Formats: sequence, structure tokens, C-alpha cells
Amino acid sequence: MARRTSGPVLAAATLVVATLGVLAPAPAQASIARGDTVDSDPAPTWGWEPLFVDGFDGPAGVAPEQWHTMLGQGAALQNGQGQLDVGHLAQIRTNTGWTLPTGSQVRVTASLVMPDTGSNYAAFWVQHPNGIDPREIDVIESYGPLKPAGAQLGSHICYDDTPETAVNACVATGRAPELWPVTQAFPVGAAPWDTYWQYAAEFTVGGDTVAFSADDGQGHHPYEMALTPDARRVPGNATPFHLRLSNKDVLPQYAVPGGTRATMLVDWVAVDVKRP
Repeated sequence: MARRTSGPVLAAATLVVATLGVLAPAPAQASIARGDTVDSDPAPTWGWEPLFVDGFDGPAGVAPEQWHTMLGQGAALQNGQGQLDVGHLAQIRTNTGWTLPTGSQVRVTASLVMPDTGSNYAAFWVQHPNGIDPREIDVIESYGPLKPAGAQLGSHICYDDTPETAVNACVATGRAPELWPVTQAFPVGAAPWDTYWQYAAEFTVGGDTVAFSADDGQGHHPYEMALTPDARRVPGNATPFHLRLSNKDVLPQYAVPGGTRATMLVDWVAVDVKRP
């Protein structure tokens, strides 16, 4: 599942849907094999410099060394098969944060499979923890195949759920989330909760646009899209940005029974950069 650069992006909320009829992977099981080969680990493509990578190759039951559990939240543990099990109510963040010069191009990528339940939702996202100007990029998040929202991506521009942010920061700034569903872009039997996909978000520090894409690493590329330009959504160079992996409960009144796997399994996570 080698990573590759994403292709041209389209206007906001527009999807490019590839022809994926030939793709028919087996549905995900409780333990999903990585299919490990030399070519399956993340590798930078031309022009990109690796800044961060984690293949979660530690012993079973051990937390990953490059991440820490958020205060009051559950831990995510490696399963001994080269995967990170982001279990029910797990919330982790990279120990390292990155502050990059204006003009730096950044690509954040993860290979993962989402939970298939309708009572929790999981996400891989970029956090810009500035209490005055908080920003968030949701590379991919999923409420599962049982929920109408399904899988989606986007940017909240702000967020309120961490100690680093001011109370009700989103309300105070009047910044609403911008989120788009992408479930319809995936073929049946190869959706985010059925098998591994690679999800990427690209942005330029000091820019105003985020480009999203998904890829199965075998040439199948269900969508590419770019958000409406807005400089407030892109991490700046005054505060380090971090990566987050999270798995939360939906509110009880919105829970839908069903599904067998409440965990998000993560094969690898990487950050690449092109210096200005």
C-alpha cells in the first residue's frame, strides 16, 4: 500500500469517483491482516520528505511510543500484528508537533479501517491547538455503515473539546464546520469500514485550501476534493500542529444498534513535507 501524491483537486464539495467495479476485497474481520510486504509500508514519493512515520510494529498490548493518551481518555494499543487498535473511547495525540515555514507543503496520510458500529464514531485528524485561533482538519471520520452520515471529511475550522482551546471557541468566532459525506464514492464491499484505505489531506502552511483524497494503494482512487478556500482552516506557523486518532461515543439518542467491531485499526500514519 505505497502512498502516492494525490491528483488534481476539484471545486469544493465535488467528488471525482473512479471506476471501481473490479475491486472486490473480502469484508473486514475483527482482526484484519496488513498484507505486509516490502511495498506495503509508507514510502515518500518524488519531492516529498518524510517528517513523521509510525508503522505500529510494537508488541501486543503496548501503547505506541510516538503518541500519548489525552487526559481522561482511553489508550490505543498495538496488537502485535503491525496495527494500532484505537478502541472504544480512545483518544491519542502525537508527542511531537510541527511548526513549519510559510509555503511548506504538507501531506498527512493514514492507512486504516473504520469501526462498523452505529454507536461510536472514529476519526483521524490534524489539530492546531491554539486557544485563540483553534483549527481542525478531519482527514476522515466515520459514524459507520448504520448511520446516515456514514463517512465524511472536512474542517471544523475550530473545535471546543480540548483544554488548549477557549470555552465555546467555535461559538465565539462564529465558525461553523464544513463537512462532506464520501460514503457514496466507495464501491460496495470496499467502504471505509470493510477494508483498509489510505486517506490523505494536503495543505500549504500560509495557504487557504485543503485537498483530500482516498486510495487503496492499488490504483483505485474513489475521490479527490478541495474545500472552499479559507485561510482560517489551514494550520499556521505560530503554533505546532499535531495528529489525532480518536474514537468516541455518539449521544445515546443517536446510537443505532448493530455492528461487530467498535475499534478503528490503523496500519500506519505518516506526514510528508515539501520545503519552500
